[in-house]
Amino acid sequence: MSAANSFFDVIRAWLQQQRRSLSTWLSRNQQTSPDPENSLLQLPSDLRQKLLTQLQQLPSHPDHSEQLQTEFQHAFEAWHQGQRSNPRGWLAGCHDNVWIVISSSATNLTDILSVFVKTLAGNDPRVDEKLTYQGVPLQLVQWPVRPDVESLQKSLRQQADSLHNREIVVIPCLEHCFLRSVEGLKSMDYFTQHLLTDPSRFWILGLGQVGWQYLQAISALDGYSNRITHLNELTGKQLKEWLDPIVSELNIEFQSSSLRAKVTNENVDWQEKYFSTLADKTDGIDTVAVQLFLNTLQVIDDDPEKEQTASEKPSKPFQNRKIQARLAEQPSMPELEGESIYLLYSLLLHRTLTKLELAESLGLTLYQIEPLVQTLRKAGIIEQQEQRFRLNPVYYPLVHTKLAGDNFSL
Repeated sequence: MSAANSFFDVIRAWLQQQRRSLSTWLSRNQQTSPDPENSLLQLPSDLRQKLLTQLQQLPSHPDHSEQLQTEFQHAFEAWHQGQRSNPRGWLAGCHDNVWIVISSSATNLTDILSVFVKTLAGNDPRVDEKLTYQGVPLQLVQWPVRPDVESLQKSLRQQADSLHNREIVVIPCLEHCFLRSVEGLKSMDYFTQHLLTDPSRFWILGLGQVGWQYLQAISALDGYSNRITHLNELTGKQLKEWLDPIVSELNIEFQSSSLRAKVTNENVDWQEKYFSTLADKTDGIDTVAVQLFLNTLQVIDDDPEKEQTASEKPSKPFQNRKIQARLAEQPSMPELEGESIYLLYSLLLHRTLTKLELAESLGLTLYQIEPLVQTLRKAGIIEQQEQRFRLNPVYYPLVHTKLAGDNFSL
């Protein structure tokens, strides 16, 4: 047997072991008998779809918008003052021209920053128009998907050529500007050395926490800015205020047995207890909280045919359904090892990746990537949107804890 064949036999055996481990967990999870309250966890499909639509349309939390507004004013004024006092930028350190906004790697920072800058410019966030702020052109730079690795630097150069001097440039998802590979990192060298050093432009860069840690180590990104904002975690009270329109419309009840079992004081505010637990279980991350909130809802069974599940019962008007919230609990997750861990790290680092990008990032072939992706997707740990994959937000706290325990830089 040749050395090459022996190597691939080892790889094939290892991948099969990974699949068996995850498949065993899936089988055990599916066969576990639910307790009486869990049996009604699944919402009817029409109600679940209605809730999904409403949750996806929620604006970013107003406290996040207020935080960004305050921090932007400080950063912009520092740069603007430097432009007035030293327009040519000859004096080193006189221009604070880079403001970095960092969020959880599960947060949809692209949408938050895109809406923020359009609102800042006085434009309807739904309309793409030429933007300005205090007379300074404002350019929102974003690609629907990451360019091919070979064309990343070219794409950045083309974007730079279209910019003007004395302009505000916003890149809400810096993760789209690089890939964790030899070729994929050349674009960051060009970006930091040729673009960020131009003091005539004010840069607003959005980045997830994992990407931030990575780029500090790889390209010393923190050395290009002393204006760094970490998006605040949301408290239980803030989550309650944010989700209240949906809670009120559906008249969701918060006195389920799972809540009462955890609290001995009958005078407790059940709704407050629910949302404080939700904030704790989700690390106060909006996207994670939305997913877990949805997973805790169940339809109260007022049908005498107890053997039917909520999803099987005849459809009723929304207003005639009684919906109850269970105490938030994190989902179970299988033991993950080897390339499965590195795959999840890559998704946290880049937010979304195609199979080809995953292979490039991990130094594997598509043949090796395929079973890992499909098994994690079947387990619900990652999600597929068209050709791209991302971590299911509800698993973010668990995956983050696992990676941190394995000494990943997060």
